[in-house]
Amino acid sequence: MRLCRSLGVRATVALVAVAFSVVCACSDKKKSEKAPAQEKVPTPPAVVGLAAVPANASAVIGIDVKALANSPIVGRALERLFAREPGLQGALAKVLDDCHIDLTTDVVSATIALVPVSDTLTDSLLVAKGRLVEGKIVACLTKSLSEATGERLETTQFEGRALYHQVGGEAPGLWLSFGSSDTVVVTSGRATLEASLGSGPKFSDAKDGVARYMSRAKLDATLWAISSIEPSVGQGLIPAAGGKVEAPSAFVASADLGDGLALAAELQMHSEQDAKTLISQASAQIAAAAMVLQIDSMGRMVQKAELSEDGHWATLRWSLTKEELQDLMGANLSGVSPRIDGSSIDKEGANDETPAPKSETERETQDGN
Repeated sequence: MRLCRSLGVRATVALVAVAFSVVCACSDKKKSEKAPAQEKVPTPPAVVGLAAVPANASAVIGIDVKALANSPIVGRALERLFAREPGLQGALAKVLDDCHIDLTTDVVSATIALVPVSDTLTDSLLVAKGRLVEGKIVACLTKSLSEATGERLETTQFEGRALYHQVGGEAPGLWLSFGSSDTVVVTSGRATLEASLGSGPKFSDAKDGVARYMSRAKLDATLWAISSIEPSVGQGLIPAAGGKVEAPSAFVASADLGDGLALAAELQMHSEQDAKTLISQASAQIAAAAMVLQIDSMGRMVQKAELSEDGHWATLRWSLTKEELQDLMGANLSGVSPRIDGSSIDKEGANDETPAPKSETERETQDGN
């Protein structure tokens, strides 16, 4: 009996051990047969600046936003624009306020481009870099669109990025996305937005088209531009040269607005002879203008323009000191200059700790007295 019990216990223990080993083996097998975990979608690479501009862009403008926002020339341009469109200043100020954006501190740089989509369609493209947080921007735009027009933003995906589309309006809405944590890309068409964010050829690496003129542009200037010239526009420039040249095909320019103004503008002419002819014609016109304006400081400023040709390129360079620039702007600079937020600065009032510098003409008058 004891032997039977002993054998029974041993058999039971053996069966439990076998069952346990089978369960463990099956459990291990089930674990090994589980479907592999889904791979995480890789973070898309950062796309900023000229690397966000498709290679086939026909015109590109680069802007140092902070330097430009502090320029008196831009202040005067905004004042005149707002004078013609009174509602624009308030609308712009509202959007900036809703999004908590200060153009002078939150936006560092901007790139604007025209991108051909077909023979009859060209999209506009804006690439802005600064303290631009995706969640906040999307939320503020959603709020602004809803309150102003009843429109909304729809979201789709493209290569790991969210694309936002303005819908609900009568006109085709804008598309926007984020090239990096601090760069927003806005376009008028989805194809251009995908070309901007995708891995296709980019303006920064292109060697043909308008991009081949980048070596002539001063890309670190406050403002620079590279553009092809449409035939219809080029034809309109011919009369300025007395009808003695053919239409130019490209334009390169830059402007530094730090301490005064340093302007450079170049036209690519049809031939070297056309470049020489244009320079000759322009030199005569500048000399005539200087004679007409010689009664005041404007004549001396006009005479500072320098003209030259380099192969097919005709070049104008013009530099003005800060005082000369203020004199050029004339009495307009001594008035009221608008802020982007809708308020104003009285340059002769209490809001300005430093009185506005006197123009050259004013200093000469004072010295004469």
